[in-house]
Amino acid sequence: MKIWWWVQMCAGRGTCKPVLKGSRFHFSLMTNRICEMQKDRGIFEKLVQVGKYNVEKNGDDEKDCINGSAMNKENFKKYSEYIKKDYDMLKKKLRDAKENYFKGSYEEHLFDCIQNNDYKDLIIADVIYEKEKNVLCIGEGNLSFSTLIQKNLSSCKVVATSMENEKTLKKNFGNVFSKNLKILESHGGIYVPEINVETIYEQFPENTFDVIIFNFPFVLPSNDFIQSKWKIQIDKLMDDKTSYMKYYKKSEYFLLNKLFYWLFKNSSILLKHNGFLHVRVNDKYLTCDFSNTFSLSLVQKIDFSNSYMVYKSLRYIPSMMYNSSSFRNDSSSSSSNSNSKKNVMFTSHGKIFKTFKMAHTSTLIFQKGTPPPKDDHR
Repeated sequence: MKIWWWVQMCAGRGTCKPVLKGSRFHFSLMTNRICEMQKDRGIFEKLVQVGKYNVEKNGDDEKDCINGSAMNKENFKKYSEYIKKDYDMLKKKLRDAKENYFKGSYEEHLFDCIQNNDYKDLIIADVIYEKEKNVLCIGEGNLSFSTLIQKNLSSCKVVATSMENEKTLKKNFGNVFSKNLKILESHGGIYVPEINVETIYEQFPENTFDVIIFNFPFVLPSNDFIQSKWKIQIDKLMDDKTSYMKYYKKSEYFLLNKLFYWLFKNSSILLKHNGFLHVRVNDKYLTCDFSNTFSLSLVQKIDFSNSYMVYKSLRYIPSMMYNSSSFRNDSSSSSSNSNSKKNVMFTSHGKIFKTFKMAHTSTLIFQKGTPPPKDDHR
């Protein structure tokens, strides 16, 4: 049995089962229009702006090199060094002109994180992760995200969960998973396998976590599910690719909506008051149903793409971003293999090839117990 550092655990599963009454459900009109909202820049990009590092001169022209493809590895390294070197200056500059850079309750939180912490006690990317927080990472695959938080913020208490068992993830991710698990646990983190988002509230007491993270949730509808859900003969459907894809996508969104429902419901139970839920998603899923967020309110939508460079530098590997040889370090894999350049997602069903572009990704920030911001019609 796992031993939790920061709470007195109930003996056995299912002993902490708070009930959410219907009258406490929170409905936010803004969450229905997430796909229409403008994306804000991440805090790393904003600090680049504050320090005025993002302007390169080319003759008489000035170029905003934080935008788009200009945020490459070389530029990121330069910006990161500037922010680290000038951190105290940036803190003072923000104090003197706070209203020019930070607006809204969530950005007030980011301002406080910067003012109250040294640079070494933060991870600054799309959001800020700070020291001494209880963090729950849901749906981890290779454990790279939970590991980078625990390793770089050792005073945090990180719990990583996965739907699959440890044996399956070792098979899928090989040395990457095993190495990350060793690092996570050696720095004080905990890994708990076979945890479903639908029942995760049974594992922990209420109001335990400061932050809950779910990176790029996905579902894989089976043919049996498609057939039973929509009352159609799958054999006949397979002969018509267009019709099959229609029902597959319909099933995908049905299951994703169900997943988000349980994510919001159980995050409402497990988060502390004013705690945050970070959901990173492929933009095509922003049309999912976010109407019922229980006690959580959407406070910001952030462009994740440029901030990915921060996490990549800390060895974050999104499961769907790399091919199998990248995960397994399999030198025998041929570069000419037709699958070598495809994005691979390892699942309990085996390898699934899916289209995934980091350029079209968002970070959605929800906060517990905070009224939704006024609709600014962005």
